Amino acid sequence: NIKSNCCQGGYRLFSWIFGIGAIISLCLAYQQKSRKKLLIAKLCADICWVGHYFFLGAVAGMIPNFVGIFRELVFINSDDKKWAKSFCWPVLFIAINWGLAIRTFSSPINILPITASTFVTISLWCKKPRLTKIISLPVSATFMVYDLFVGSYVGIINESLAIISIIIYFIKAKGEQKQ
Repeated sequence: NIKSNCCQGGYRLFSWIFGIGAIISLCLAYQQKSRKKLLIAKLCADICWVGHYFFLGAVAGMIPNFVGIFRELVFINSDDKKWAKSFCWPVLFIAINWGLAIRTFSSPINILPITASTFVTISLWCKKPRLTKIISLPVSATFMVYDLFVGSYVGIINESLAIISIIIYFIKAKGEQKQ
């Protein structure tokens, strides 16, 4: 059982190291103006989240980030490669996430990160930053609940920062509209 073996001692330290790497990557992603650079930073974050959730023994948190690695590799190429533009890609990534979730299901709480990842996939595919941010609010809230259950304090910090960042973005945008 990964959960019982990975949640002690050095494994907990490794989960923090990977989690902090993910937070840094996501902070860099939020600062990117080009979609490609944003997706590269998101790819780095997904790699770190896989390590983080692995060392926590949280398989359901690992799955969408593992699939996300391949999703970002395809989406990075969707602007200039014909093979990466197909609508089949997001459908495939969502189906793989749900298939793996069903295969590894052990608790209803495991549905949360898979559901969140479904919406992340849609938001990254739509190529509209405002819509991506709107969809990201419930995604972050969903992952925060999952992180509470699996003891991912770094994940809770990350989702809190994401929610605050998104709210600030909309406050600033509303202020700019009034001017």
